[in-house]
Amino acid sequence: MEDSRLVTGLVELGRTEPRAAHAPSQAAQAALDGWVARGRYVAFGVSWEVRADDVSAYHLLLDRLPPVASPTSSKSTMRSYAFRTLPSKVSEGEVSYLLMADGRPLVRSSEPTDIAEAFEDDLKWFVAERSPRKVFLNAGVVGWRDRAILIPGGPRSGKSSLVRALVGCGATYFSDEYAVLEGNMVHPFPARLPNWSAPGTSLSYWLDEFNSARTPAPVPVGLVLFAPHQAGAVFKPRLLSRGKSLLGMFKHAVAAQRHPERVLKTLETVTRRCNALDGVRGDAQAAATYLLERLV
Repeated sequence: MEDSRLVTGLVELGRTEPRAAHAPSQAAQAALDGWVARGRYVAFGVSWEVRADDVSAYHLLLDRLPPVASPTSSKSTMRSYAFRTLPSKVSEGEVSYLLMADGRPLVRSSEPTDIAEAFEDDLKWFVAERSPRKVFLNAGVVGWRDRAILIPGGPRSGKSSLVRALVGCGATYFSDEYAVLEGNMVHPFPARLPNWSAPGTSLSYWLDEFNSARTPAPVPVGLVLFAPHQAGAVFKPRLLSRGKSLLGMFKHAVAAQRHPERVLKTLETVTRRCNALDGVRGDAQAAATYLLERLV
C-alpha cells in the first residue's frame, strides 16, 4: 500500500550519494545498523522516529500513525521506535518480532498486528501527554451548530456509543477517543477504525452515510457533558457548577500529572465560556435525541 506520508517520510536506504569514507551518509549508516526503512513524523508538536528491518513492517506501523501526522525533516525527535525481526528458534518454530521505544523493549509477539496495536496505543498516549500546546482529554467529541460537545469519560463509560448516536442525529464526528483542546477551541482527532458500527460495516462507510469525508475545522467548546452509561437509566441531566466541571475534566486530562498548571489554565478557559451538564443515561439514541432537541 502506498502512502504519501511513506514517500515523504521514508529514508530510502538503498539510494545513497557517494560520501567520503570517513563520513557515511545517514541512510548508509542506518543500513549498516540493519534498518531498511526509517521515517520521522510529527503531530501536535510531538515528533518521533520509526525504524524497521522490514519494509512490510514499516508499512504496517505507518498505517497506525495518528491521522494528523505528517513527515518532518527535523533530526531531533522526542521518541524513537524500532521494529526488529528476531531469529526463529527450532524449538519455537516461528518468527517473533520486537518493538522497542527509546531503546527499551515495549512488546514482543509472533503476531505483527500485536506489535502494530502496541505501537499505536503507545504513540497516541505519548503524543497526548507530551503535546506542548494542546491539552488532551479522554473524551468523545461531536460538532453541533458550530460548537463542540465534549463527553469526558474513561474506558467503557459509553462515550463512543453516545458519539455514534449524536452523529446519527446529524452532529459532526470529531473523535470518540480524545478532545484536543487549544484554549477554548477543540481540534478533531478521528479514530483510525473503531468498531462502532454494525458487524461487517467499516467506520469509513458508516461515516460517509452521515458526514462529509473532510476533516472538520476546530470549533469552540459549546457544552461539556458528563453522561456515563447506566443500564435502564432515564437521561435527566442537571447543570453542573464550573468547579465540578473543571475537576471532572481534569481527572480525564492525559497530561494532568506532567503539566497540571497548563492543563488547569486551559480547562478554566473552557469552563468560563460554556455550560456543563451531568447525568447518567441509558439508551444512547434517546439521550442524543433529548440533548440535541434542547440545544440551540
